[in-house]
Amino acid sequence: MDQNGRQVPPFEPEEYARVEAAANIVGKSPEDFVRDAALKAAGDPFLKALGRARDRVPQLAEVFATQDTRAVDTSTAGWPDLAPLGSRDLHDFPQRGHAA
Repeated sequence: MDQNGRQVPPFEPEEYARVEAAANIVGKSPEDFVRDAALKAAGDPFLKALGRARDRVPQLAEVFATQDTRAVDTSTAGWPDLAPLGSRDLHDFPQRGHAA
Protein backbone atom coordinates (compact mmCIF):
# COMPACT_ATOMS: atom_id res chain seq x y z
CA MET A 1 0.00 0.00 0.00
CA ASP A 2 1.34 3.45 -0.91
CA GLN A 3 1.89 5.90 1.90
CA ASN A 4 0.47 9.39 1.49
CA GLY A 5 2.52 12.15 3.00
CA ARG A 6 4.03 12.26 6.45
CA GLN A 7 2.66 9.82 8.99
CA VAL A 8 1.54 10.80 12.48
CA PRO A 9 4.15 10.75 15.24
CA PRO A 10 4.24 7.57 17.34
CA PHE A 11 2.11 7.23 20.43
CA GLU A 12 3.58 7.21 23.91
CA PRO A 13 3.34 3.72 25.48
CA GLU A 14 0.35 4.69 27.67
CA GLU A 15 -1.42 6.29 24.71
CA TYR A 16 -0.84 3.25 22.51
CA ALA A 17 -2.20 0.98 25.24
CA ARG A 18 -5.42 3.02 25.30
CA VAL A 19 -5.71 2.90 21.49
CA GLU A 20 -5.00 -0.83 21.49
CA ALA A 21 -7.64 -1.48 24.16
CA ALA A 22 -10.26 0.55 22.25
CA ALA A 23 -9.36 -1.23 18.99
CA ASN A 24 -9.74 -4.62 20.66
CA ILE A 25 -13.20 -3.68 21.92
CA VAL A 26 -14.43 -3.02 18.37
CA GLY A 27 -12.49 -5.91 16.86
CA LYS A 28 -9.99 -3.92 14.80
CA SER A 29 -6.25 -3.68 14.67
CA PRO A 30 -4.85 -0.51 16.27
CA GLU A 31 -3.76 0.68 12.82
CA ASP A 32 -7.24 0.23 11.30
CA PHE A 33 -8.84 1.78 14.37
CA VAL A 34 -6.65 4.90 14.13
CA ARG A 35 -7.14 5.16 10.36
CA ASP A 36 -10.93 4.89 10.64
CA ALA A 37 -11.03 7.41 13.48
CA ALA A 38 -8.90 9.88 11.54
CA LEU A 39 -11.05 9.58 8.41
CA LYS A 40 -14.24 9.96 10.44
CA ALA A 41 -12.85 13.07 12.14
CA ALA A 42 -11.78 14.53 8.79
CA GLY A 43 -15.35 14.20 7.53
CA ASP A 44 -16.89 15.78 10.63
CA PRO A 45 -19.53 18.39 9.68
CA PHE A 46 -18.29 20.76 12.38
CA LEU A 47 -14.77 20.73 10.95
CA LYS A 48 -16.16 21.29 7.46
CA ALA A 49 -18.14 24.28 8.75
CA LEU A 50 -15.02 25.68 10.40
CA GLY A 51 -13.19 25.40 7.09
CA ARG A 52 -15.96 27.30 5.30
CA ALA A 53 -16.02 29.92 8.06
CA ARG A 54 -12.33 30.59 7.50
CA ASP A 55 -13.22 31.64 3.94
CA ARG A 56 -16.36 33.55 4.87
CA VAL A 57 -15.03 35.67 7.73
CA PRO A 58 -12.99 37.99 5.48
CA GLN A 59 -15.99 38.39 3.18
CA LEU A 60 -18.27 39.25 6.11
CA ALA A 61 -15.70 41.65 7.53
CA GLU A 62 -15.68 43.50 4.22
CA VAL A 63 -19.49 43.68 4.16
CA PHE A 64 -19.69 44.96 7.73
CA ALA A 65 -16.95 47.50 7.08
CA THR A 66 -19.08 49.07 4.34
CA GLN A 67 -22.30 49.18 6.38
CA ASP A 68 -23.77 52.48 7.51
CA THR A 69 -22.73 52.86 11.13
CA ARG A 70 -24.38 56.21 11.86
CA ALA A 71 -26.04 56.36 15.24
CA VAL A 72 -29.75 55.64 15.19
CA ASP A 73 -32.10 57.65 17.42
CA THR A 74 -33.11 55.16 20.08
CA SER A 75 -35.14 57.57 22.20
CA THR A 76 -38.52 56.28 23.25
CA ALA A 77 -40.40 59.55 22.86
CA GLY A 78 -44.06 58.72 22.51
CA TRP A 79 -43.60 55.18 23.80
CA PRO A 80 -44.70 53.93 27.20
CA ASP A 81 -42.15 53.49 29.94
CA LEU A 82 -40.10 50.42 29.04
CA ALA A 83 -38.48 49.89 32.41
CA PRO A 84 -37.46 46.29 33.12
CA LEU A 85 -40.21 44.11 34.48
CA GLY A 86 -40.04 42.48 37.88
CA SER A 87 -41.79 39.33 39.06
CA ARG A 88 -44.62 41.44 40.55
CA ASP A 89 -45.31 42.95 37.11
CA LEU A 90 -46.07 39.50 35.69
CA HIS A 91 -49.28 39.35 37.73
CA ASP A 92 -50.67 42.19 35.61
CA PHE A 93 -50.66 40.04 32.44
CA PRO A 94 -53.55 37.69 31.66
CA GLN A 95 -52.65 34.06 32.27
CA ARG A 96 -53.39 31.42 29.64
CA GLY A 97 -53.10 28.33 31.75
CA HIS A 98 -50.63 27.23 34.29
CA ALA A 99 -47.77 24.79 34.17
CA ALA A 100 -48.26 21.62 36.15
